[in-house]
Amino acid sequence: MSMNDHIGLKGSILNPLSADRCDWIPEGLLVYDRAGMITYCGPDKKILGLKYKPLTITGKNIIIPGLIDCHSHLSQFDAIGQTGYTLLDWLKNHIFPAEACLRDKKGAENISQRYFRSLLTDGVTFSVLYTNFKTGVLAARRQAEKAGIRAVIGYTLMDRAVPGYLKQEPSRTMEECRGLSSLFSKNRSARLHFSLNPRFAPACSSKYLRMIGRLANEDDLYIQTHLSENVSEITAVKKAFPNIKNYAEVYDRFGLLTERTLLAHCIHLSPAERELVSKRGCGVVHCPSSNLFLHSGRFPLEHWKHYPKLALGSDIAAGPSFSMLDVMRDGYYTNIQKLSGLLYMATLGGAKTLGLEHELGNLVKGKQADFVVLKADNARFSSADDVLSRIIFRSGRVEARKVFIAGQEVWPQREK
Repeated sequence: MSMNDHIGLKGSILNPLSADRCDWIPEGLLVYDRAGMITYCGPDKKILGLKYKPLTITGKNIIIPGLIDCHSHLSQFDAIGQTGYTLLDWLKNHIFPAEACLRDKKGAENISQRYFRSLLTDGVTFSVLYTNFKTGVLAARRQAEKAGIRAVIGYTLMDRAVPGYLKQEPSRTMEECRGLSSLFSKNRSARLHFSLNPRFAPACSSKYLRMIGRLANEDDLYIQTHLSENVSEITAVKKAFPNIKNYAEVYDRFGLLTERTLLAHCIHLSPAERELVSKRGCGVVHCPSSNLFLHSGRFPLEHWKHYPKLALGSDIAAGPSFSMLDVMRDGYYTNIQKLSGLLYMATLGGAKTLGLEHELGNLVKGKQADFVVLKADNARFSSADDVLSRIIFRSGRVEARKVFIAGQEVWPQREK
């Protein structure tokens, strides 16, 4: 092992291994190669054959894995904090007008740039997102590449129950999606993926849902959508699909419940729906900040705490913060639980939800060196829970000093 081929960073390390276990290494060492792959993570000690060029970051630091936000709306960036309504009226009064701005190329580029900068500032290295219009997808792709971030970039799809300026013609939009899918696959990047995002069942006709399911299957694409977020939404689903038993069955009828599907919220599911989602192997994304903000209800963690594909999402803009530490805090306020489980959902749980747990999610030999260097105060930490309590419940005082993806520093961004 050549010293020049590897980089080593010393500091305290917080490393999630499961929902119940998080390693705390007060005096740790993280080593990765020039390709951005971790070769060692553990106590700072002399190891035969381990040579590296030291990376020096002054001050007391805590190293954590890159944070994964599994549900967010890029196109709602400028509607953060706009409230006064529950879900359906909030969409009508605030969100639909905000999303219309993505039709303009210049506006789409500007919003996408600010969105990715905000993520990196808070240590988010992977964003699973919604955007609008072909212009919005292309702008998000360009700005994500410039930022160096990882992302699943989803095209928000809807052909009814939305304003005319957002309503799509299914055949035409599916052709756009075929072209975008081809673009992402031809210019394959390990960091960027394309997804199909039916907004939610009431906003899509049966014909459209069938077309979306068919293309997702043909191109092996991620699917993102919302499920059982709000009781009025569920009533709308029953009216739109009167001959289908329940909300989850609507998606299943059209081939939209797959192992590459991410379902946000899942608050009001029946036992039969929970069984169906589990059987299909879908990812479940808990969005506690948004659920509180829109008064949508409590996510029943007791039904999902042992489910392997459980992640956290900020749900910008209903969630008002890009910080996954803030989302973890709201998750604790919603359900009393182990703090290690909250960090797990925002790291390794997110990676498992995406089917990427062999590459991302924690600091283990052979995985990508995605990590965040947090500025630590002078407190003495005795355990992982002690550290987690400090950074989650005092998140406003926690600073992400540097952010690395595949071993490359992506934040702070240097002016070009």
